[in-house]
Order: sequence, then C-alpha cells, then structure tokens
Amino acid sequence: MLPYFLIVLCLISHHLLAQAQDKNGDLIHSAFKQEEVLVVKVISTDTLVLEDGRRIKLLGIESFGPPPRPPVKYDSKGRPIEVDKVEPTIPLEEQAIVFARSLLEGKKVKLEYDVDSRNEQGYKVAYVYLPDGRMANVELLRQGFVRLKTRVPNVKHEDLLRSAYQEARKQQRGFLSD
Repeated sequence: MLPYFLIVLCLISHHLLAQAQDKNGDLIHSAFKQEEVLVVKVISTDTLVLEDGRRIKLLGIESFGPPPRPPVKYDSKGRPIEVDKVEPTIPLEEQAIVFARSLLEGKKVKLEYDVDSRNEQGYKVAYVYLPDGRMANVELLRQGFVRLKTRVPNVKHEDLLRSAYQEARKQQRGFLSD
C-alpha cells in the first residue's frame, strides 16, 4: 500500500495534466500559451495566415466583412456598362483591411492562447502581439475596424478589449462613426 501522500500526489499530478490539455488535445499550446510566428498574409481584419500555412482568427473580435463590390449594370445585350464616376472616399471595409495588413503582414508576432485554442468553427484562435508589445486585437478595436465578440471561456483580456471598443465608440471611429 502506498503512503497516503503518494496517492494524493498522483491524483494532483493527474488533475494538473488534465487541466493543461485543452479539449482538442493541444497540450503544447495550453502548457506554453505563447509562440512566436511570422504573419505572411492578412485575409480579413480578424484572420491571418502564418508562414507555416496555419490560419489564425484573432480572439475577442469579429470582422465587419470584405469591402463591398460596386454593383455592375448591364446594357440590353448583356454587356457591362462602364461607369466613369469615381468615388472620392475609400470604403471603411477597405480602410480596415489596409490598416490590418500594415499592422500585421510581414511581422514576427507572438500568439497567446486562452483556455480554448480553437473556436466553435474549429479555427485556431489567439491574441496577437505586435513586435512593439501592443495587442493587434486591441488596436483593431480601438480604430473601430472590427466588432467586439468575446465568448466564454476565452475571456482573459475581455476588459482590455471592451475598453478599446468603448474608446472607438466614444471617439466615433471606423464603423462606429454613425
């Protein structure tokens, strides 16, 4: 019979190991919680492609979507009618993606994982830290280029994200300028 303290030690070890492994079996990311990676492409304001081909969704935010395509009109023979009218302003969706690309593309960033390293659609999710230490998720919210979207259990930085969103609302930036 093992002494009582050895039994307790085994139970505690087993419990800690089970907690370190998330529901997707991702022991490495759960244990270390951070990794440094190179962003090669920004697909949308909330989705990145890494050097190794992985796609990462930014935690706590959601894209407003891609820039709208201008409507195409057709003549009676089905040929597109060219419109000479040039809009003097850049759509907000385009401004948002340009900002996200300038912020992230070609940069070595740190990914920080929360409790679940995947969202309900199966995407890998993380907080993304820029080389200067700022969190990209917060910067995109602060500019009003993304929506605030937090979900339990990934709420580690919810207060920080909410504060950036409220700042953008108060200053009427980006999509919150209405």
